Amino acid sequence: MQVRVTTDWSYRGLDAVVLENRLLRVVILPQAGGKIWQITYKPFDKDLLWNNPRIAPARLPMNARYDDVWSGGWDELFPNDEVAVIDGESYPDHGELWTGQWTVEPFSQLDQAGIRLRCMTPISSIEVEKTILLQSGQARIEFDHCFTNRGLKDFPFLWKLHPAMSVSPQSRIDFPAMKVRLEPAFLGTLAGACEPADWPTIKTPDGEVDLRRVTPEQAQQLYFFYGTEMKGNWCALTDTAERLSCGLQFDSAIFPCCWLFATYGGWRNYNVAVLEPCTGYPLNFEAMKAAGRHRTLAPGESLQTQVRFLVQEGLRSVGSIDSSGNMREE
Repeated sequence: MQVRVTTDWSYRGLDAVVLENRLLRVVILPQAGGKIWQITYKPFDKDLLWNNPRIAPARLPMNARYDDVWSGGWDELFPNDEVAVIDGESYPDHGELWTGQWTVEPFSQLDQAGIRLRCMTPISSIEVEKTILLQSGQARIEFDHCFTNRGLKDFPFLWKLHPAMSVSPQSRIDFPAMKVRLEPAFLGTLAGACEPADWPTIKTPDGEVDLRRVTPEQAQQLYFFYGTEMKGNWCALTDTAERLSCGLQFDSAIFPCCWLFATYGGWRNYNVAVLEPCTGYPLNFEAMKAAGRHRTLAPGESLQTQVRFLVQEGLRSVGSIDSSGNMREE
């Protein structure tokens, strides 16, 4: 098998699209907000995304409370994180995309296959198109995103990638050099820490914490912070036991910061790390806009950008990702 896309699958009553080559299998659920349900590295038979063991993916109403129905996988958030009022309109928890209605157009050629997903947001009138591409023999997924304002006035927004990554105590999280800033409304087990801190450590009342380390679930740790002033355009996670790394590479002009939400048994007994390249911070939309960290689309204007998801064997950590998408150890 070189590379193929198939649309005749289903998962728990939802249409499922499967993209695969000899290295990767990608399962997408268009009816569950265009969610990427799973990315499997086939040589190790290893699932890279976290799937909630207690909550299955489903078609959901727009005003669902995200935390209570979060099934895991890879969602996207637009135009807000927490419930927000934008230009007089109320926007639901975690935005419009994760419950949106997406159309699917598969395509394939000799050495590549993929799908185009399209959604028109019901409140903000933004046309969203996302292409997911897999090439023959490559352990990487290429994304092309396009947002076009079909409304009649400027629209301010936040956009964030939200891949929930499967972790264990053998996992290690890597970012480029950056500042770590806590969210005052969600301090978790880093409460009282001295910040902003220089990645990868932060001083807390109980001592210095190495944020690269994934603790055992019994430690019940909960981290949430914004990575700002990033000196690179990537983030990564490595299984140090299997020496398998996966990373996100993005345009830092579009995503100047990266959030991390990580619960190692510390929130609802979940064990997951969400690496979140984002257009701005903090999660409160009014505060983000007041600080000038939001983005804006004028009527008819489009925002287009590419993102890569990369998988590579043989590493114990990730210290950089070059322009070709090759990861190198620290």
